[in-house]
Amino acid sequence: MKKEYTRNRPIKTVLKEYVERQKGKIGKAKEELHRRFEGLDWSIQKKILVAHLESTKTDREWAYPLLLEYWDKSLMPIVQNLWETYHEERCAWSVIKYFPQAYIMENIDSLCMERNYFFICLRFGKQKGFVIDKSQLESEDTIFVYHRLGLKMENEEAKELLYDILVKAILNYHYPDLDMKRSKQGRVITLHPKMIGKFGRALYYVKQMGVEPVATELSDWCDSLEDVMLYSPEWTSINQEPLSNDDFNTKAYRIILKYTCLNFPVAFVDRIVKKYPQITYFVEKFKLDYDYDCIYTEYNEAHKSEFLDF
Repeated sequence: MKKEYTRNRPIKTVLKEYVERQKGKIGKAKEELHRRFEGLDWSIQKKILVAHLESTKTDREWAYPLLLEYWDKSLMPIVQNLWETYHEERCAWSVIKYFPQAYIMENIDSLCMERNYFFICLRFGKQKGFVIDKSQLESEDTIFVYHRLGLKMENEEAKELLYDILVKAILNYHYPDLDMKRSKQGRVITLHPKMIGKFGRALYYVKQMGVEPVATELSDWCDSLEDVMLYSPEWTSINQEPLSNDDFNTKAYRIILKYTCLNFPVAFVDRIVKKYPQITYFVEKFKLDYDYDCIYTEYNEAHKSEFLDF
C-alpha cells in the first residue's frame, strides 16, 4: 500500500487556528503544533508555548515540562501569574528552576508539593542560610542530595537511611523496583539486594561519598546474601515454572525482598522494628512463604483498626 504524505501548512496558519479556537479545526491544529514543535524556529516555539499557557489546563500541562528546556526570562510574568492563580505542580517546576531565590523562599510552603522540595535542595542546598530539612526528603533523595552537593554524611546517618530504603521496599512490595541490568532475554539471571533499584543506587552514592565503614559493611552483607537467594527453594521453583517474563521477574524481586528481610543484621533489627513495627509480622510470615499478597491481606484482616503508612 502506497504511503500517503501530508504536506505541512504554513505554521502561522496552524497557530492562528489554534489561538482563535476555530470550530472544527482546533484539534488538528493542536496536534500539528505538537508534532512540528521541535523543528520550528525559537520565535515560533515561544508563541506556541505562550498560546498553550494561556489556554486550558490540559494545554498548560503540555507546555509546563517544555519550559524546563525552552525557558526565556520573558515567560516569567505569565508563569508567575499561572502559579499564583492555580498552584499546579508542573507549573512549580519552572518556578523552582528559574525564579529568584527570594521568591521561592517566600512561597516555599506552597511549592513543596510532591517531590518539589528535592529539587529546591539541589538548587539552593549549598547556599548560605539554606538549611536542608531532611524530614521533607525520602531517604534515597537525601543521599542523592548529599552526593550531588558534595556534603558530608556521617556513617550512622547513611546506615539509617539505607536500611530505611530496604524496609520501605519490603513494605511497598506491590510497587516492584527491580534493577534489570542483570538480565537476559527479559529475565533476571541472578538475585542480589543491590537489584532493589532505589537501594542499589543509594548504596552506590554512599560509596562514591566514601562514607565508611557502612559502604563496605553493607556491600559485604549484600554479597553474602547472593548465594542464600540463588540456592533458595523459591528460586529453584520459579525457574521450573512456565511463567511469563513479567511474572518471573515479579517473583524474583519478591524472593530478593524475602531474604533481605530475613537476614537483616541483628544489631540493626531493634531500630528497624521500633520505626516500622509492622515489619515483625512480615518477618514471621516470610519464614514460611513469600506470597506477599496473601501476607498483606492477612495482616490487614488482623489489624483492621490500624492505619499503616507503607
